[in-house]
Amino acid sequence: MKALAPYLASIDGLTTESPIDDKKSYIHPKLKNLGSVSLVLIREAVAPVVFRNAEQEITDIEWLDDLYVRAVPNKFKYIERNRGLQILRALGVGGRLPQNKTVLYKGQNPSDAFDLNTLVFGDSANYDNRVLPVRAAVNYSDALSLLPKDKCVDETFHNRAMEDGTLFDAESKKNSDNLFTRHFIKPGTLMVQVLSTRGQVLPEIGLKHLLLSVGMAGSYGGQTSVTGINIRTHVVGLYGGKFEQAITSPYELLRGLQGRDGSDVLAAKARLHELLQAAHDLAIQGDEVAAWQADLIAAFNQSGSELEQQYKQAQPKVAGLFDQWFQ
Repeated sequence: MKALAPYLASIDGLTTESPIDDKKSYIHPKLKNLGSVSLVLIREAVAPVVFRNAEQEITDIEWLDDLYVRAVPNKFKYIERNRGLQILRALGVGGRLPQNKTVLYKGQNPSDAFDLNTLVFGDSANYDNRVLPVRAAVNYSDALSLLPKDKCVDETFHNRAMEDGTLFDAESKKNSDNLFTRHFIKPGTLMVQVLSTRGQVLPEIGLKHLLLSVGMAGSYGGQTSVTGINIRTHVVGLYGGKFEQAITSPYELLRGLQGRDGSDVLAAKARLHELLQAAHDLAIQGDEVAAWQADLIAAFNQSGSELEQQYKQAQPKVAGLFDQWFQ
């Protein structure tokens, strides 16, 4: 993936020193240079999926005169950020703290909590009387269904029975009225999502970490204890350019798919790649990216691999970024 180098950061140059006056200076993250990389994905439901909020049975949004299923960014980012922590723990190069529980105590270094996962997905921590914020190198978009909501959502009727398997509550001597309907996104539903950078902020090892964290399948959304693995991820492609492009918004991609079959993965990938390739300086098709991802997974599973060495070599460089920046 050397072709992506002009749009990525250098792991050896994550910081810059700037003067305060003729005697003092300070260290901060390297100033951003132009460059944007977008990883475009199709998320396929392979079992019932639940993406909801407090007001709706399935979260949706009105677009192009219709309602579409909308999975907000954190529905996917939360799972994949957590997978990233597990990867670092397996390699012994980070993931010391649980997700959303990042805490630094007096006398600790920022790198005791912040690691490569922080660089890729972002984080923050209280430290003495300060808040240390790290903006994610990778931005997650909404995931939008390729078909209108009425073609993607179904419902099932449930009652919550007693332990003996009946609806009779022995304590109250009444029949249970705990009846409800569960809405779910149907298997076969396709959703488009874009993971992108703004500026040259993601080093190559960070991109590799992202591809490993995204993986090929997982359990997403609510009710995962019921459905288990429910999402398969397909890579449409990797796209690079000096400037961000409007077409990398899933809303614009959905516009480009109007009038086409929104249930055919291969057809959707081909059409999306056609739209994205025309707008970017660099376009790498999904099959090539998926093969690279498979190689990364194989290397991760091999003890002492070159990938493992790359993670270990990157660890002190990432630690130096956070320690010099925040201390």
